[in-house]
Amino acid sequence: MKYSKFLCVLFASALMVSCDSFLNNESPSAMDKASVFSSPTNAEQAIFGVYNLIGANNSYRNRIACGFTGLNTDIEYSTKSTSTNGEQELMMYDCSISNSRVSNTNGSDIWSYLNTMIERCNRIIEGLETYGDIEHNATMREFLGEAYFLRSFAFLEQVKYWGDVPARFVSLEKDPDGIKMPKSDRNVIYEQIRKDLNLAANYLPWSQDRKGAAANNVGRPSRAAALALLARADLMYAGKAVRPQTVEDPSGYSVRYNIEDVTLRQEVYKEALEACATIIKNEDYKLASDFAKPFKQICADVVSYKEMEHIWVLPFADAARGQVLNYNAPKLPSASTSSGATSVAGHLHGFSNGGSSNGHVCISPILVYEFDKNDKRRDVTFVTGQWQYNDGSDEISGDSVRPIVFPGYDAKEYKLYQKHNQIGTFYVAKYRFEWMAEGRSLSSTDDGVDFPIIRYADVLLMFAEASLGGISADKPVNNTGLDPVAQFNKIRNRAGVAPISAGDLTMEAIMQERAFEFCGEYVRKYDLMRWGNLQEKMKAAQDLIRKMSVPETRAELGIGDSIYYKYRFDTELGGFVMDSIWGICKGENSRPAAFKKENGWQAKDIYTSEKKGYILSESNYPIYVSDEKLESRQYWPIFSTNIGASNGVLWNNYGY
Repeated sequence: MKYSKFLCVLFASALMVSCDSFLNNESPSAMDKASVFSSPTNAEQAIFGVYNLIGANNSYRNRIACGFTGLNTDIEYSTKSTSTNGEQELMMYDCSISNSRVSNTNGSDIWSYLNTMIERCNRIIEGLETYGDIEHNATMREFLGEAYFLRSFAFLEQVKYWGDVPARFVSLEKDPDGIKMPKSDRNVIYEQIRKDLNLAANYLPWSQDRKGAAANNVGRPSRAAALALLARADLMYAGKAVRPQTVEDPSGYSVRYNIEDVTLRQEVYKEALEACATIIKNEDYKLASDFAKPFKQICADVVSYKEMEHIWVLPFADAARGQVLNYNAPKLPSASTSSGATSVAGHLHGFSNGGSSNGHVCISPILVYEFDKNDKRRDVTFVTGQWQYNDGSDEISGDSVRPIVFPGYDAKEYKLYQKHNQIGTFYVAKYRFEWMAEGRSLSSTDDGVDFPIIRYADVLLMFAEASLGGISADKPVNNTGLDPVAQFNKIRNRAGVAPISAGDLTMEAIMQERAFEFCGEYVRKYDLMRWGNLQEKMKAAQDLIRKMSVPETRAELGIGDSIYYKYRFDTELGGFVMDSIWGICKGENSRPAAFKKENGWQAKDIYTSEKKGYILSESNYPIYVSDEKLESRQYWPIFSTNIGASNGVLWNNYGY
């Protein structure tokens, strides 16, 4: 984890909370449990044992925080969609029951880790409620709230990935037969999450009031984190989902509301509305004035809750665990090229060992052109170029031309520069190597940058959505005293685009705003799933992308074939960056008025390639396998190794 206490989980062998024994049915003595859960130090170490699983191999470290669950969508694309090692089927809605990237026969997989997180939380909850004296001990009460929060997070993650899962809310120590529990209807889990997160919000104080190292620490949950996660769970619960006809039905399924009762849906939306309102009234300072700031802070290892827009992040240790930048930052060149990753990383930020980059998350060509020209989020969300390190020959040939293209500095001496990319690989750029903290180490593929879960902007947009009663329009009574349009417009105002009027707050407006705000943050897929329109949006996106691959259709859409730019030397980075970029907005389908080659302007075709032909063709830019699988494969299967180890109590739905 981020801090040494998180990373070095200090369990003495005498403690019943040993990491290796949490799924062990042996019952430790009552004295052992009492010694753990009556001691704040030992109880916190037990909490750290839950976090430890986040940084484990094949867990969030290098699977869940890496786009293996949240892509592709109508606004995001993974270059791994054309890979062949099991990643393709994850991106393309075609996951097999033995996927090589997220299933494992040795228990080192996300299904096992999440179940172990839940079991550890169950034991902590039972121990603290028995021995923690939570009525009189505020510190132990906080730890109990944290355990409820972490269990709710783990269950909500399971529902996101698998739909219906076992609702195991009692430890195996207390109920050994729980290991035989079959899948439950997810509504049972949603209802328990609602109870648990309300408890967590009561037990957890605001971040600055937490005790010890957890105070003002964005890597430890606070009351705001519990309320924000509650709102997220409520919007999922009140929305739609692909559901089997019954949990026991292995094949039949349909997209429908989780909650059939209108009164209950309205109650759940009201709960989400009030949860968000409580955060807004207490922490409205958290919306950063600059859209780039939250992402720069994440990359620079800022952890002070009061300074950040983020409400909760998964904390990773510096260069020891966590591959957030490795997978989510714009890709660096392969070390096998003449401008290898070691050189680029080293010159970007002085990394002596260079590390590596596996970046694969790109913005959809559709969203590129949908940003308003004045939207400040655009140039933070994606980049049109990729770092190179050579004499500029990859961008322009001819020694005589290079001084014009790279003005003011000798490109043979200052070799770091951005080479233009084609439209299919405009990388999402909210996480960047150049934003990492000075002196930060980078070890192999691990950068240790924290993985964001919830930021304050989401709270504002969830409040607006809940005020409308979501997609079902089950509008709750708003007694919060807050105007939903005003909260929505905080997002628009920061982006530098025109605010909306009262009558324009619609679900369509919210869906579009969430696309601009959260692109590349692994939110969109689960938004589309709960809105029940993932298939519709993906099919429409694919149709439009295919049209964009044809020059004649691009002309009809007001989209050009090229981008135009000049180079500017960035003295802080010591390299050349693309500047004055033209051609990535509708209507910019010809050269800009200022274009002159003799002044260093570049014109580059971004739709065709000598090797690939049309970049957005079906073979070069696939986003899903089939219309049918867009519904039947929205969830992962429970993998064959996990089913085989379940003694016959687990099975798959959706025709797997």
